[in-house]
Amino acid sequence: MKCIKFVTVVFSLVSGFACTKNFDKMNTNPVMVTKDLVKPSMLFTAVLKQSIFSSYGNSIFKEYSNYYSNEASGVIFQNQDWTSPFSDYQGNLINISEVVRLTADNPELVNEHAMGRIWKVWLFQQLTDAYGDLPYSEALLSVDEAINQPVYDKQEDIYKDLLNELKEAAAQLSDDGALQSFGDADILFSGNIDKWKRFANSLRLRLAMRVRYANEELAQQHISEVTGSPLIDDNMLNAALATIDDVNIDNRNPLYNDLINSEEYPVWVGFTVTQELLKRSDPRLPVYADLPLIPSAGYRGRPMTLQGDQKLKYGFDSTARLPMFFREAVHTIIVMNAAEVYFLRAEAALAGLSGEDAVQMYRNGITQSLEQYGISTGAVNTYLASPAAGIGTGTDEEKLENIIVQKYLAMYHQGTEAWAEFRRTGYPKIWTGADLGSTNGNIPRRLTYPSSEYARNNANVAAAVSRLNGGDKMMSRMWWDAKPGLPFLHPKQGQFPPEMY
Repeated sequence: MKCIKFVTVVFSLVSGFACTKNFDKMNTNPVMVTKDLVKPSMLFTAVLKQSIFSSYGNSIFKEYSNYYSNEASGVIFQNQDWTSPFSDYQGNLINISEVVRLTADNPELVNEHAMGRIWKVWLFQQLTDAYGDLPYSEALLSVDEAINQPVYDKQEDIYKDLLNELKEAAAQLSDDGALQSFGDADILFSGNIDKWKRFANSLRLRLAMRVRYANEELAQQHISEVTGSPLIDDNMLNAALATIDDVNIDNRNPLYNDLINSEEYPVWVGFTVTQELLKRSDPRLPVYADLPLIPSAGYRGRPMTLQGDQKLKYGFDSTARLPMFFREAVHTIIVMNAAEVYFLRAEAALAGLSGEDAVQMYRNGITQSLEQYGISTGAVNTYLASPAAGIGTGTDEEKLENIIVQKYLAMYHQGTEAWAEFRRTGYPKIWTGADLGSTNGNIPRRLTYPSSEYARNNANVAAAVSRLNGGDKMMSRMWWDAKPGLPFLHPKQGQFPPEMY
């Protein structure tokens, strides 16, 4: 990886963003900006804004999780040069690392330092979940210490360090009013220490569950430590960022910009979403999807990787569309919600990794999700009383499927997480069409390393690839992707059309 000079990073921030009111102050000539003049708050705001907005766009990960299906995407299972999200090393990751460095030696900045560490974990978790082994311990060092060809750390080692970072950062956070805070520059939580602590603990729970099938002992260690700690346990505590109705397109909902740029072309709701909601007579269905122009077609979501005549059934007038609620200029982007945390707790309890009540955690998760989307109290109670909202009476694996499917529905349009959970657990079971691509019709297990890494860091990439069973392929399974028997096939896989309900 190239050694990136700090002045170059600052220049990109000053010239490339006009994100929030905090950026009005960023009018200094970038040629004159040096490290001693850079405020950690400026970098922190930019990283939060760019990374959260980016997570909500219509990415390939949303297609892999079938939250939506884009008829213009081409062969989405075809391997390519996956330079993104690897490019985060030259952007968000190097900038958040600078926040951590700039706040490390000042006792008055301990809270800002902890917040930077927590967000760095959030960024790295998504990156390693996409590729596997990555440059980590030798990456993102200061200019004076930069290593041009950093080693690729094993994903297991990265995860162990990320979990410890969250543990230490949460413990670092202090409500001492004398300590400096990011204040309004913290566009996620406005410097609220309790919310940052809850987010750190909840993120740690997510990471602990992610490694469950690869290292159950590691998972249990961290689950047991955070279960009794403050967590995101109510929608009022969700990690979420509202976009701005602004003349600057960078401040608006990415899906609103897509709406304008595409001249209001629809976003098609994924088949998996509509089928799982229809199966349960779920009151979120009309919130998550609009009926097509031909209402008699019903809530017909669009499957992924359709080919040839398969596309005819899911045409412009007969396919469910994403409602305007999700595409307004001002929209609240969810980073992590209470529903996800309750479903994580439900799975941990079901697996015997905590002493909590799996059924209660499961029902709490459903309740939080329904309330997040404004479902009336009466409809919530009716749904909770129905068999559709039950965790089930079958095997633990059948109960796990119910938990993960409900989590999938509750994390609607958090494509990166949904794709990771599909790979980790096998759920929801997703039907795929005849456009097979490089994976023989299977949803990819990872992204391949970009060609730029082979060109400038070949020996270390080769070492990482040698640890992958199957090599640098999209179907090679990374360390935490260790559950036997995956992928699970959809009950109608190989049949067309796949409608079940």
